Amino acid sequence: MIETFLIWLFWISFTLGFYVYFIYPLILAALALVSGKNNVIPGYESDSGLPPVVLMIACFNEENEIEKKLANAIELDYPKDKFQIVVLNDGSVDATAELASKFARLHPDENIQVLDFKVNSGKSAILGKGVEWLKENRPNIKILAFTDANAHWEPEALRKITEPLSNPDIGSVSGLLRYVNPANGGAGQMEGLYWKYETFLKRLSSRLGTLPGANGSIFAVRLEAYHPLSETRGDDFELPVMAIIDGYRSILLEDARSFEAPSGNFTAEYRRKMRITGQMLPSTMMLWWRSILKGRGLISFQLFSHKLLRYFVPFYQISLLASAGFLMTFSTYSTKC
Repeated sequence: MIETFLIWLFWISFTLGFYVYFIYPLILAALALVSGKNNVIPGYESDSGLPPVVLMIACFNEENEIEKKLANAIELDYPKDKFQIVVLNDGSVDATAELASKFARLHPDENIQVLDFKVNSGKSAILGKGVEWLKENRPNIKILAFTDANAHWEPEALRKITEPLSNPDIGSVSGLLRYVNPANGGAGQMEGLYWKYETFLKRLSSRLGTLPGANGSIFAVRLEAYHPLSETRGDDFELPVMAIIDGYRSILLEDARSFEAPSGNFTAEYRRKMRITGQMLPSTMMLWWRSILKGRGLISFQLFSHKLLRYFVPFYQISLLASAGFLMTFSTYSTKC
């Protein structure tokens, strides 16, 4: 009886892990081949057709980065009369707000607004406050672009990430993050085979119009598709999935690139990953259930296969190893008897 249970445990654990990393990508590739779309969107014919865009920069203790970020932002290739930069200071205890305000004063021709919130409430919550401010004070804004204080965009990245949103069916567009000097840091060293694997899955999902999540370093959503699920979890994951559930398409645009320095060591990167996973798991559960209720079969399949099942891969590996070890013990004992 125990041996039978261990055999079942072994094969179930093996099958689930194999499905997550091998079978699911094959299914996704087949779906993309059969029903995928070409997401190349023609650009606007002239600057007059470009929609008003706001670049939202959420900051917490970013005094070492905020001036460099703003210098990068004002160099982006976008008509100044349709481009607003909003710095959201999330209760920083350093000089972030002061430095951002100083930069804005030194560049009066740039449309820079600094919103200094005194209480730290988290990135997603502060972005929500920023969006509410925009609705009240900048009602002409149609597109929300999100970035990190330590991220530096290529000059044409904003224009590129905005162009697909000329298609009313597209609600979310994610750019691509690249690490600067990846060999010099813990996170950068992870930009190897696994990173390429993840990008491959993103390309397939993008062809299906169901990219489940964006890169927080560089992504955009249309304002009417902005529906955060929570103030305490990841905006870059929940916003694109909510847009899909609402009937929009979510895509990846690899030509829109952002660059960041990698984490200095593996410990810092591990802690970051653990924090993100702690946020993503409840988000995935809620979004998966909501997608089922809305009849969004494809995204519910993706959330279940690529998110929920994958989060439990370490447990599959542990049970696989444990069951294999006990089965070997049973086999050895039976042979001796």
